[in-house]
Amino acid sequence: MNLTAHKTEEESWKENILDSLLFLGEFPETAKVLDIGSGCGCPAVPLKIALPGLDITMTDSVLKKVQFLSRIVLELGLLGIQAVHTRIEDFKERGFDIVTARAVAPLPTLLEYSLPFLRVGGRLFAFKGSKVQQEIDASANALEILGGKVEIKLHDGARSLIIIRKVKPTDMKYPRRKNLPRLKPL
Repeated sequence: MNLTAHKTEEESWKENILDSLLFLGEFPETAKVLDIGSGCGCPAVPLKIALPGLDITMTDSVLKKVQFLSRIVLELGLLGIQAVHTRIEDFKERGFDIVTARAVAPLPTLLEYSLPFLRVGGRLFAFKGSKVQQEIDASANALEILGGKVEIKLHDGARSLIIIRKVKPTDMKYPRRKNLPRLKPL
């Protein structure tokens, strides 16, 4: 389906599946989860297999990817996981316990894509690379405006996980439309 840049099965296994499960111990066994920019289904599908009590909604703006995800869910016989074709700026459902995002956008933009969909007390699990502190430093304004607080930074070699807790409600005008989160990050 040409959904990732990985050329070999081994590379895909390591960079997609294992990477999705690297911080498995940080996830609750049950939660309402929104996965933004699900692409090839990572981390959502590996997390659902490892933690069947999760109720996962995967989103992607590319129809080909959503069709692939729907087929994978069906073929694996997974329940409590669905794929939705939408731009995240147009997604309406709110009140998620967890939002996951892997390789979606720099953190200031990702915060606007994710924090509005979390309930207060919910958490963003942002899978990032090695320059995590620079992204956090660039996100101070977005964290303040959107109501987030960095809770944990975990590192495993070149991979990092940032967990951000939503500490106050986010104004309903977020996320902004017309690509503004990407073009003019908070």
